[in-house]
Amino acid sequence: MKTVYTAADPIMAGFIEGVLQNAGIQAHAMQAGLYGAAGEIPPNECWARVVVVHESQAEQARAVIKEYLEAEDDPEARAWQCPRCGEQIEGQFTQCWSCGYEH
Repeated sequence: MKTVYTAADPIMAGFIEGVLQNAGIQAHAMQAGLYGAAGEIPPNECWARVVVVHESQAEQARAVIKEYLEAEDDPEARAWQCPRCGEQIEGQFTQCWSCGYEH
């Protein structure tokens, strides 16, 4: 297993795990339970980490994570077109305002 992402927030690590799994990459969030040990051991040692099962997918996983995080910073990059009615929807919305389609 190879670490591809670390996060102080275990929820974010779990979310990144899901992003990778949705991309077809086997990944697991590890050490999420150490969050409460901060102060007893160095804080960055408590951070959750996301590992890929197959080390050969590490670079692909990092690319998926980078793409996702950059899209999060740029709402325009997340804009989508409703497949049902064709309406252009801003990235922060997950439902079409015109026809109600869930993205």
